[in-house]
Amino acid sequence: MKNFLALPNLVDLRHQLPKKQDYPARNKKISTRVWHHSLTLSHLTGSDAASFAKYHMDVNGWPGVAYAIVVEPKNRVQTPRGKRARIVWAHDFDRRTYHAGNANDYGLGICVAGDYRNERMQDYVKETINELQAALVADGIGREDKSHHEMPGYGWKACCVFDYKGAFNFLDQKSLVKAVPATYVIQEGDTFWNIANNMDGIRVADLLAANPGINANALQIGQVIRLGDAKGAALKTSAKTKPSSVPEKQLAMKEFVLLPKTVAAWKTYPLGVAPVAKNSDWSLAPARFGGLEYEILGRPQTDVVMILTGRGKRNIYVAASTGAKIYLKS
Repeated sequence: MKNFLALPNLVDLRHQLPKKQDYPARNKKISTRVWHHSLTLSHLTGSDAASFAKYHMDVNGWPGVAYAIVVEPKNRVQTPRGKRARIVWAHDFDRRTYHAGNANDYGLGICVAGDYRNERMQDYVKETINELQAALVADGIGREDKSHHEMPGYGWKACCVFDYKGAFNFLDQKSLVKAVPATYVIQEGDTFWNIANNMDGIRVADLLAANPGINANALQIGQVIRLGDAKGAALKTSAKTKPSSVPEKQLAMKEFVLLPKTVAAWKTYPLGVAPVAKNSDWSLAPARFGGLEYEILGRPQTDVVMILTGRGKRNIYVAASTGAKIYLKS
């Protein structure tokens, strides 16, 4: 691993990142380097390995962060070759972390922080990725590179959404994300939250409504769930349910978002613009008010909701890693 260890922007945090316990040992040799993106905008406070670790433990119930390597664009390092993104070594490579389901045993999980559906990958990040990949190849760590959606069973998952030609000259640009299948077979580490996350219009509530006989807190590997037709299932179920069998109060439930009191400033965006830092011209102050709650008026895109503020309707970014909580109430 001399080439990997020689990367000047590498930081070893294997024994410092939050974790509940060690991931289990691999039973197979690493054959595939599996690339992900985090779905959190790269400049956000929570777009780093430590935040991902906390999220994966608290929300998914996993032992620790799901990736062996995390690239952090917001943490820039000056190297002999110029500016690069920090590379965090999060787990020993012999650990089977939960990032690609049934491929965990032979896949090495690598995550580049960022939401590249809504932001452009900077050149210094592309250079970081290429140097990291070259080091892993030189050290014989894996034989091939694949995107998350190229792994068995994940052809429907839009991860990673990169400009392959511009960022990863070693990934197959021809391998496109496929349509969401009618059913999905549960793999190692899956939760309803991470299955719904990154899927256009499908929420955890929809998965629960479409799979009434499934215990979301005790998913089993090999279990089959309804997926493709889950979109809007929660609303359809409410509409079809007779008032006599469901309390009127429950039928009137609305979605709200809570911005935590631990955040001093929460960027807002005018309607119709991408939720990236340069487009924000005003911020909310959750910490000043002990947290802020808003009714969700719309969902213009994944992880973005529209709310009514003192300056009118605005969009805010609410990916789970930001700490925002979305829930139903009357």
